[in-house]
Amino acid sequence: MATANQLKQLAERSRKVANAIVKQDIPPIERNLEQIEKQSRKLADKVIKPGEEPERKAPYFLANIGIDGDRLSQEVKSINVLGAFEPREILPDTDVEKFIEHKHQQTIDNIIKDGHTQTINDYNAYFDRCLINDWDRTKRKVFEELGQHIPTSTTSNSDLFSTPGNSRSIFQTPLKGIPSGNFPGSSTPRSAYVTAGERTVSFRSESTSQLSQRHLIYFDVVSKLNNCRLSMLEYGVINEFTNAAKKLGVDYVKKLVQCWQSLVSIVGENNVIEGRFTIHPLKERHYAKAYMAPSSSPENKGLYKTLLNGAKRYLEESYRAYSLEYVNSFRNEALLGGQPSVSNTARAMLRAIHRPNGGISINNLQMVENIPIWGHIYILLRQGYYQDALQVAQGYKSNFSRQDQTFITYFTKFINNNNSLPLDDRQKLVTEIKQWPPLPVHLYDPYKCLLYQIIAQMEELPQRLPTDSISPTFEDFMWLHLMCVREMDIESETVSDILSLERFQKKVRDLGPTHFNHYGKDPMQYFRVLLLTLQFEKAIYYLYHEYTEDAVHFAISLAYYGLLRVPESAEAMALIIDDEESRPKLNFNTIICQYVRKLANDKAPSKAFQYLILLYLYGNLQTDSGRYQIELCHFYVRQLVYDTEAFSELVGDVRSREGQIKKYMSLMFIDDEQEFNEIIVYTLARQCVEDGKFKAAQSLYELTENYEEIILLLNKMLAEFIWVSIQGVAMQPESAQELNPQEIKKVLQDYKKRQIEMRLSEDRIKTCEKLLGLVDFIELYKKQDYENALNVIQNIDLFPFEEDVSVIKHKAAAIEGFDGQLKNCVAELLLITMRCIYSRYQQLKEQTSYLSPSPMGKYLDDTIVLRQKAKCLISFVGYLKSRLFISF
Repeated sequence: MATANQLKQLAERSRKVANAIVKQDIPPIERNLEQIEKQSRKLADKVIKPGEEPERKAPYFLANIGIDGDRLSQEVKSINVLGAFEPREILPDTDVEKFIEHKHQQTIDNIIKDGHTQTINDYNAYFDRCLINDWDRTKRKVFEELGQHIPTSTTSNSDLFSTPGNSRSIFQTPLKGIPSGNFPGSSTPRSAYVTAGERTVSFRSESTSQLSQRHLIYFDVVSKLNNCRLSMLEYGVINEFTNAAKKLGVDYVKKLVQCWQSLVSIVGENNVIEGRFTIHPLKERHYAKAYMAPSSSPENKGLYKTLLNGAKRYLEESYRAYSLEYVNSFRNEALLGGQPSVSNTARAMLRAIHRPNGGISINNLQMVENIPIWGHIYILLRQGYYQDALQVAQGYKSNFSRQDQTFITYFTKFINNNNSLPLDDRQKLVTEIKQWPPLPVHLYDPYKCLLYQIIAQMEELPQRLPTDSISPTFEDFMWLHLMCVREMDIESETVSDILSLERFQKKVRDLGPTHFNHYGKDPMQYFRVLLLTLQFEKAIYYLYHEYTEDAVHFAISLAYYGLLRVPESAEAMALIIDDEESRPKLNFNTIICQYVRKLANDKAPSKAFQYLILLYLYGNLQTDSGRYQIELCHFYVRQLVYDTEAFSELVGDVRSREGQIKKYMSLMFIDDEQEFNEIIVYTLARQCVEDGKFKAAQSLYELTENYEEIILLLNKMLAEFIWVSIQGVAMQPESAQELNPQEIKKVLQDYKKRQIEMRLSEDRIKTCEKLLGLVDFIELYKKQDYENALNVIQNIDLFPFEEDVSVIKHKAAAIEGFDGQLKNCVAELLLITMRCIYSRYQQLKEQTSYLSPSPMGKYLDDTIVLRQKAKCLISFVGYLKSRLFISF
């Protein structure tokens, strides 16, 4: 019974397996035993039995397409494959030598297989890297050529500063390196940090527009800056840009000047008259070391504290000017008087603010003689008169409530400790503020709340009391928060307890441009906010999308004092690099190169050069990145000269002698004239030669009196002309102007007249004369003057025309030493010479048929000479080592 159940279960499981295998959409085929037997017999009948011949359809079919099936079948049968499958010899356990030999063979096989696999993997990885690098270089080149896209809407920038970790490109991508064959690294004693294929930037001009007045106003400051750098003098660049901005005829000039003035105060560029410091000068790269130091270092913290004090000073000075204007607007209500003191001016300001008609209500203010006492202290503090505010507060002590009697103690310590309470006192004050009794909002004095918030340096009071009515402007907002910014003591304070600079910067970025810009009506406002919060890189990045030209000059000012961080790799694609692990870095190279391209397009190469040499601010000889920057700047300068073709203006010529670049070579880390020639002149000349700009190369070599290179260049030009003439290539007008043998002949004659040829290699002079002779030879051949053409080629002494084996060998050896271009022409020159001989021979034959016997003898002698010359040339070809494919 149990066995029957097991069989049933097994049958059921087999059905389930069959159902799982068979697709549901195909119905199963059900046959009985009779049908199965019938189908089996049909299959068996189709099998070829021993001794039967198969049908011969296949050979006939193969024969139709030219294949012998029987022969192929015999060949396959004749193959003995038994050796390929012979069993391996079993090695005895005691045969150590055979075992080692076997292992050795296996190891070799494994090494070959692993090496093959590794080679394939390495190749694929290398191919991927090359593909990615080529694509990056192509993107850089395209984006550099197309330039920067400037969005028309200011709201598109609202998310640029909201979160860290983004690396955005101005192209939604360098200005990368040098394409193969374009400006190879100079052969200076220093190591080359710019390698072939690293950067491509073009300053080629296609525009005919002129510089605007705005360009010229800014350029005047940049030119003076570079001249002061050249003379090693300090220059108040921000003050000068401020004065220049006042002359600009733009609708936002007032806001622009305010931004420049804020930067003057932040940097501390004081006591400047016409660009010169009267006292306490700031040197070039004055803040660079401290600004680039780690954020935890004492020098970096000290610098940020100094810069923050400058930002607060600007806001306080601005408020003083605003106070005077406001008081003057309400003279009758303010009651200022004839000779107002600082305290009386603050009183007048309060009277104007809380005037009866149209002023702010005084219902919740503590008043003494119709003056809000807390407001009096606050206005003096807001104007930057800290000591005066302290004196006034001490005078009001008797009017303070019992709860506020400790205010004078805390306020005195706050003022005397450089606007910061000691840690213990701050913690006590914060505790007291948190214990204030809960009162209705309208019973709190807003001036008093602001003063306590400032002294305690809290981002906001726990009670969250409204104070907007007495501090309505964005300047009030900025000053209040900058006063509350406190350096965190990691051991004693918590992040949530204080308002750090980093926290305030993030708050500003989270609010975004639209919060400060009045929905796009004032784009400069947010830029000033970023400056005041010391976010210089983000400020330039933001302004670059709004007012590019102004952003460039703000960047120059900050870079001059070392207040811009740049990527360590000068080839970074993004305009700003901002990740969570490091502070933001701005691509100063790209900003300047984009602006230089615009100047180059406006036909102002000398002005463009003034901007390019500012890139050397980030160059130095102590670090790899600094040396790389120098090499990259050299490349940019050469590219500017080459693309604008301003050789005489920038490099110089024989007449004017010195160009702009040579004047500023000390700023370019070029020590002497020899290094200048090698880095700038010779590299440019070689590039001109490669690209067929022979006249430009000649003028560059003449500038350095390198006549040996000039002769080599003339020889190359002549060889090029000969090759073009032989090939019958139609030259463009520019090329025809470059390759003019008559001008080359004049240059050679001039050198002979000035006895310059005495300083040149005799072999090169002879080569030049031979090439000039070859030019005449080809011209005569084209004119079908075969007789004179043969005389010229014989006088050149290039090919042998005498049956002297030693002479033939000597001429053949000389051919092997020719330059590549001329050497490529030898075969064609031989062909032309043979055609001249043949054509002249045919002319003589025709002439002899019409002459009397006496002149005929002379012509017969000439034909014999021509045959001998032809034989000499044939023998000469046999001695040539080069493979010259000549078909006569």
